[in-house]
Amino acid sequence: MQEVLDSLAKIGKQWDLGGESVGRVWGFLLLKSCPVTQREVEEGTGYSRGLISRCLKILEMTGRIETCREGQENHYSVKTSLTESFCEMTKRFSTEIANPMIELLSGTVDNIEEAKVRENFHTLLHEYKKLYLAIRIFSGIIKDINLNAIATDREDIVDYVVTVDIEDHKEYEEKIAYKGGSENGNE
Repeated sequence: MQEVLDSLAKIGKQWDLGGESVGRVWGFLLLKSCPVTQREVEEGTGYSRGLISRCLKILEMTGRIETCREGQENHYSVKTSLTESFCEMTKRFSTEIANPMIELLSGTVDNIEEAKVRENFHTLLHEYKKLYLAIRIFSGIIKDINLNAIATDREDIVDYVVTVDIEDHKEYEEKIAYKGGSENGNE
């Protein structure tokens, strides 16, 4: 379990959830099937009560956990899944980084006199627009996966990936033909 928590702690840092300690606490809560007390989080993570309190506050403020008072203790549980949180992180990147950069580059590019610098601005602007589009598409795929409860069987995952991967679309069509069907199931 500690290796899994270590990996989730790294995600906490990479996704800017508030650092590795927040990621580890969130990971611990993700692994639990029922609400837990602060003391249980302390025992599961090895963190001090003060650090856990700060982590829980951050997770609560970002909407990743919910708190329920039972008797004299608060019980904490996960409010969002790993994929939902990843989707939120990509949306935050889009909103806080990509969109402002697109606006900045768009408003600046025409004022640049030097041709090579202006060309580089256009290239960077185009790259940010592609990144924004990719984030939107990716977010849609995550929503589709979450809403349609796509099976977690490895073969089903490979089939899904091939259907959305343009480069592998021919491979998908060949696989369907090999199975004796068509993409739309009419053959």
